[in-house]
Amino acid sequence: MIQIQETTRTLPYYRPVPLTRLPLIYHREHLFPYASYGDTASEPVARPFRMVALENEHLRVTVAPELGGRVYSLFDKRIGQEILFSNPVVKPVRILPIWGFISGGIEFNFPIAHSPTSIATVGCATGQTEDYGFIRVGEREARTGLEWVVEIGLAAGQPILIQRTRLRNRTRLDHPWMMWTICALRSTECTEFVHPPHRVLVHDHRVVEADWPGEGLNWDRNVHQMTAYFWKPGGSPLFGAFHHNLGLGLMHLAESGQLPGKKLWTYGYGKHRTWGQATTAGGQSYVEIESGPLQDQSEKPLFPSGAERAYEEYWIPVHLRAACDSVEWPRLNLPPMTDPWLGWGHSPWQRDWEQFSAGAGPLPQSTVPPGLELENALRADLDRGNSDAAEPLALWLASRGRPQEALPLVADRPRPETRRVAGLILWKGLHDPQGALPHLEAGPLDDPVAVAELDELYAALGQADRRAPLLARAPDHRWVTERRAHLALTSGNPAETLRLLTRNDWPREHQRYVRSELWRQAKAALGEPEAVPPDFLNEDNLATFGAYWAD
Repeated sequence: MIQIQETTRTLPYYRPVPLTRLPLIYHREHLFPYASYGDTASEPVARPFRMVALENEHLRVTVAPELGGRVYSLFDKRIGQEILFSNPVVKPVRILPIWGFISGGIEFNFPIAHSPTSIATVGCATGQTEDYGFIRVGEREARTGLEWVVEIGLAAGQPILIQRTRLRNRTRLDHPWMMWTICALRSTECTEFVHPPHRVLVHDHRVVEADWPGEGLNWDRNVHQMTAYFWKPGGSPLFGAFHHNLGLGLMHLAESGQLPGKKLWTYGYGKHRTWGQATTAGGQSYVEIESGPLQDQSEKPLFPSGAERAYEEYWIPVHLRAACDSVEWPRLNLPPMTDPWLGWGHSPWQRDWEQFSAGAGPLPQSTVPPGLELENALRADLDRGNSDAAEPLALWLASRGRPQEALPLVADRPRPETRRVAGLILWKGLHDPQGALPHLEAGPLDDPVAVAELDELYAALGQADRRAPLLARAPDHRWVTERRAHLALTSGNPAETLRLLTRNDWPREHQRYVRSELWRQAKAALGEPEAVPPDFLNEDNLATFGAYWAD
């Protein structure tokens, strides 16, 4: 018998703090039009989260629509045990693309490696037949307009979590994409990763190929730093992990033609273990088994306009190690996914812009427009005399690669925030740094992001004499400290660079290497070219690889 029930669960919530109030356009480290986060509160508050539970005789699945639609829990009623790493707290940490990543459960990431809505509300719907029930989650992504929906289903009498995914592009443009389902499991010294012998791509401080399982790569305890493994083509359609100390595991099964991508991620048992522990409480850490329709995360092809993709996969709890190797294809007769799309209605930000675009609402208070087709509506609002539409139209045009059309809308406006936008369009879009200078100098320099941008422009123009006064009066912020360290290095004072980098309390930031590069350059200037950046800089040492960055 299938049951669906909606409830709430109150969790300790560490509030993320936005990095800036300014739109982060032309920033490689940030995903316009989304906001980025710069800090997380040190103390949690109790926050109730909406949860939707689906269960049959064997399993109870709980989905969190307000946390990106992730499967928050997969509880095996047969043994009374949680199968996933079900995080007891919601604690965002600094991982791109919005620097607000949370760990745990099964998360869905489209059209980039980590979903920009992992701590936001997505659409959610439920349904059932006599012998099948489902929870659907999905959205229309705000940057590109690409849509995704994932159906989490249970069939009567089957101890299998069924995942059916649909992706589509109804926009006029082709867009880069990837799609990875990331399943977090507990990390223990008795966690074994299960896949038959095969070749893998190893991504740690190197990018190399190796034989799996090699010399014990299949045991979590034998990994000594954060590491990813991507199985090469031709491997098994079945892989997963088994916890020998807990007597349980989870296997993933999918047609290799539909889902060739199989990845394992672990922080290992070394200095990087604290990175996994930082996302949760009680000294826990986690591993991830990941699946996707692309071979590895270096791939980011174009999703053609008008195209759709559909595939299904299965998550199968097991209670014996021997069962990991003998999982059989399920025999299912699932109903068709008829018009499953959930669109934008769940998102107040996109809903306000959609209503404005349709002529059913005023210009939204947010000046940051999503990637809808907004040009006609914004130009019409301008023609009606609403000058407030100029900046969002300029941002929209700039984000579409049309800086020549964007600049006249903001070039002559006195507001500091708008002057900054004009300066960025001139500098980054039209490659006119000298022309950008007066605009960025008139920008909102009470904001450390605007200060860092202007200092980068001064450095690019070779105007070192202007940098020191700017940074001396700037608000204290880690971006400002990094710029001060850069100024010291380029002014011939590498010892001051090292002092600034040493004295600051840096947050962990995954795959951002600004401080590490400053440290290397300063040490090289002092005659230590092989210096390894210290751990207190809190930047990892992964080799550059993959399409994690939004270009």
